[in-house]
Amino acid sequence: MGYIGYTMTKDILTSVGLTPEQADIYLSLLTHGAQSASGLSKTTKVQRTYVYKICQELITQGLVNQSAKSRGATYMPLSPDHLLAIAEENKTKAATAVRALEGVLPELKSKYSVVEEKPVITYFEGIEGIKKIYGDTIKESKPILALVETSKVDQRIYEWVTTVYVKKRIEHKIPVRAIVAKGPKTRIYIGKNEKELRDTKTVPSEKFPFEHEINIYGDKLALINHKAGAKLIGIIVHNKIIASTFRSWFELSWGLLS
Repeated sequence: MGYIGYTMTKDILTSVGLTPEQADIYLSLLTHGAQSASGLSKTTKVQRTYVYKICQELITQGLVNQSAKSRGATYMPLSPDHLLAIAEENKTKAATAVRALEGVLPELKSKYSVVEEKPVITYFEGIEGIKKIYGDTIKESKPILALVETSKVDQRIYEWVTTVYVKKRIEHKIPVRAIVAKGPKTRIYIGKNEKELRDTKTVPSEKFPFEHEINIYGDKLALINHKAGAKLIGIIVHNKIIASTFRSWFELSWGLLS
């Protein structure tokens, strides 16, 4: 049997249910005749320690017979006709499995839908916790849509964001579009737009008092309370549907602003 023919035949045998090792040994027995375990380890790529086990499997399947000799067991091939029985048996098992799967598929889909839609919420607190939220936007490395209030931010957070975080964001070439509530620091913020890869639109703070910063990035939504004098807390909501909804809401607001 030529190499191409051998490879094709082996592929066919594995497709009907034999393992590659079982196919190797059975084809070797058909090609070379009865062999000992030692002989099979030489005419196949199967290690001798595994030949005994695989031959026993082939015996169970009705493809190999074993005869005992004074120097050890010898294995010989049986008719390939039994391969059809194996193929039919596997076909029947596959059909049964398909019917069983069809029966439980609605329940599995229902469970998947719950898992897919259930948001993963991570809670952070303190200065280091707030830094981790900002750091996650760097890790995600996706454009950021933000609602920002610049005037009431805890000074420690403000200094870290403007001197450390923004530099990292620029290094990673992550752009920002921000809707900013006007305040004393808004002019400074807008003045750095080009340098800090940011496009900004403003709203009057008395009409739209932002109490939290919101960042929308990738499949995530971050809400940050970094107000001076308040408890520094924040959450990251990881959910594609929620992020998409907030992104649509942001785009609607952005489109209405001049």
